[in-house]
Amino acid sequence: VAVRMIYQVHKACSLPIIGMGGVMTGEDAIELMMAGATMVAVGTGNFHNPRATMEVLDGIKAYMERYYIEDINEIIGCM
Repeated sequence: VAVRMIYQVHKACSLPIIGMGGVMTGEDAIELMMAGATMVAVGTGNFHNPRATMEVLDGIKAYMERYYIEDINEIIGCM
């Protein structure tokens, strides 16, 4: 649901969007950013794993390196 709602809001306006809801991995964050989130929040994941935020950041960095993405803005809204 979060991905669809972020996508719809991103297509309707140019406001910054904070994506959240179930972000536990870099892949989760990338999915929200591809839908249009300009920022991503890690909430409950931090209770399960105190390093969750750092692991999400590491996952985003690894994704960008794997696909030769130099600017995070290339990901935002690319869906």
